[in-house]
Amino acid sequence: MGDNLMGWKKKAVCGVAAGLLVAMTGCGGDKQQEPEVIRAVKYREVAPIPTHLERRFSGITKAGEVVRLSFRTGGKVETLEAGVGDRVKRGQVVATLDNRDARLNLEKALVDLEKSRIQSDNAKSNLQRTKALYENNNVSVSEYEKARDTYANASAAYDVDVRAVRLQKRELTYYTLASPMDGIITAREVEANENVSSGQVVAVVQAGDSIEVEAGIPELWIAQISQGQTADIVYPAMPDKRFGGRVTEVAFESDSETHTYPVTLVMEGARADIRPGMPASVVFRFKREGAVPALLVPVHAVAKDYAGHYVYTVEKTGEGEGTVTKIQVTVGRMMSDGFEILSGLKGGEKVVTTGVLFLTDGKKVKLLSD
Repeated sequence: MGDNLMGWKKKAVCGVAAGLLVAMTGCGGDKQQEPEVIRAVKYREVAPIPTHLERRFSGITKAGEVVRLSFRTGGKVETLEAGVGDRVKRGQVVATLDNRDARLNLEKALVDLEKSRIQSDNAKSNLQRTKALYENNNVSVSEYEKARDTYANASAAYDVDVRAVRLQKRELTYYTLASPMDGIITAREVEANENVSSGQVVAVVQAGDSIEVEAGIPELWIAQISQGQTADIVYPAMPDKRFGGRVTEVAFESDSETHTYPVTLVMEGARADIRPGMPASVVFRFKREGAVPALLVPVHAVAKDYAGHYVYTVEKTGEGEGTVTKIQVTVGRMMSDGFEILSGLKGGEKVVTTGVLFLTDGKKVKLLSD
């Protein structure tokens, strides 16, 4: 009986073991394969290293030609013919002074001129008559010489009065202030009936079609800027537009406040919506020292293994998807914005810039633009 019980137990254990084995086999057969994890990566197109650097410097717009108008004589302002913002033509009257005293002086000079003219004519007639008598021995030589001296003095007095009239006429023009060019009145410093002195600024006119930009250049770059050099001018109000500029002045000394060197550029093709006082950026292009044709990739796009440096290029296989390819490259200088690539790439390829160490050749990836 004991042997039967022992045999029954062995059979039970074997049955349970067999059942467990079958159960385990069944579970393993129903297990599904885990889906492949597709990493998301960023990429950037391989581009040539630029042979020039762009640098921006802050500047301010100003009128190319500004004239501060003033009278050459003092007096009381009688009329103001133009106000701030008015456009004026060359020769157009801007202001006048009370010129009554000047007109009176001119009238007196004209009277004196007429008197001296009559005296000169009479002296000339007398000289001609005396000369004829002297030649016929009817008058003495002293009388002839006296008539000649009288005419000389009268003629000299007449010449002086002619110059005096011219001077009075010219001084009369000092009482009228006219614009020397076409432009816009940007300031008016006096009012009507106000007394002004000689040289005192009455109004400011600036040329409407000439615009300049003055920028402060640090000493690191000033040696690379010269007269005639071209640059781009950009305005914050019009960030998508660039205007051409040409350097006309380069300061030899730095500004004591900003410690930069003032550089003046004249704008080509100025527009009416660009006015003096507007802030601007001046963009210069400087040649890189020792620049040679080469390609540039971001620092994080380059990795290294036993075979050397490599990158992963990506080829799109669908919308937002792609496949990566491992490419060995020869690396040159490390620059501020990436590695110089001497061989392995041709330019235009798209290289992975993130997660390079987690990729393998031929792996599928999701694409995110860098």
